[in-house]
Amino acid sequence: MTEVHTTRLEGAASDWKCWQPGVLPAWAVTFLALGLSTVGLAVLDSQLDAYGNSLGLPWFGGSLILGLGLCGTVLVVARTRLSVRFLLVCVTIVLGALAAMGLILLSGQDSLQSFDPSAPPLLGASIAACAALGLSLVCFLPSVRRILARVLPMQPDDFVHAISIAWTVQVIGWVVLSFVPFNRPLLYAMYEANVESLASSETATLVSLSSTLVWSIPTALLAIGFPLTRNLGGALARLGLGPVRWRGMSIGVGVGIGLAVFITVAEQWIVSLVAQTGLPMTEAELFEELASLPTSLVGAILLGLSAGTSEELLVRGVLQPRLGIVLANLVFAMAHGMQYGADGLIVVFLLGLLFGVIRMRLGLAPAIMAHAVYDIVLVVAHQWAT
Repeated sequence: MTEVHTTRLEGAASDWKCWQPGVLPAWAVTFLALGLSTVGLAVLDSQLDAYGNSLGLPWFGGSLILGLGLCGTVLVVARTRLSVRFLLVCVTIVLGALAAMGLILLSGQDSLQSFDPSAPPLLGASIAACAALGLSLVCFLPSVRRILARVLPMQPDDFVHAISIAWTVQVIGWVVLSFVPFNRPLLYAMYEANVESLASSETATLVSLSSTLVWSIPTALLAIGFPLTRNLGGALARLGLGPVRWRGMSIGVGVGIGLAVFITVAEQWIVSLVAQTGLPMTEAELFEELASLPTSLVGAILLGLSAGTSEELLVRGVLQPRLGIVLANLVFAMAHGMQYGADGLIVVFLLGLLFGVIRMRLGLAPAIMAHAVYDIVLVVAHQWAT
């Protein structure tokens, strides 16, 4: 699908021109609206107290303010002077830290009492995150970006592309480095270290998935320049969302069902094959405890639609056109690295490659359909088996 490219603004005059038409107000309104929504949702959650302390409505607001706010800021800093860029990055870091502190406070006193930053899993995760952040800063070196541009569909002088590459390296590096201290997925170590907030009910899981779906849509639009550098039509074209064709959607449904059947049949063979490598494996009991898979058909459908839409929108829609199929899919696989071992990550990576090819050939909607149907069929099969 044809990309809709934007003109890069250069020079002080262009910077000021871009600054004038509403960039600063849009950035300010974004944080104001999302901050108010976080407060409102926190008040509502305190009144309802329906979903416990781990994944309640405040986390929904936190997802919004961190996702939309940071993406909106990236759009602004990409096309302003260096001094303003530095200022806005600092402001973003401060607001992000305050939002994280607010989420901890909103999660309840019980969670605060059980929160021990010196616990080995949390300390290991923090060290891994800092190391990954340091590694990602290398991507801001012009020479490194020029080398990457030889193999990736990116523009080495574009600040937005530099941000996306740095973020990619940070995500991949954090998950990989988190494996090192424990030789297993980080969430397993944290769960066994009595980080009680990790355990969630089925209702909390569905609330979390629904919130992810809600914030992923505007985040994806903001991340590709809507409404500042692209109109809605251009943004949809950039994401790969064109007219829905029944042929493509039918292929998506067929691929989803076929993949689910194949993985179900070949699961034991895949596990035994990967186990011979000595790599850390997915621990089924802990995974099911942490995942809290739905036990109803409605829950299975909600899970499939939420995960399929949000993940495909952000990975195959936003990242793949800039990072290519392989690197974008590596981000997709690593995003599952907190709860999957090597066997699960290999399966997720191979599935993602196929979803990426579908997105490239048929568009984003068939890829979303394939992913959603795959998840729904697997969850329903799990319900039937148990």
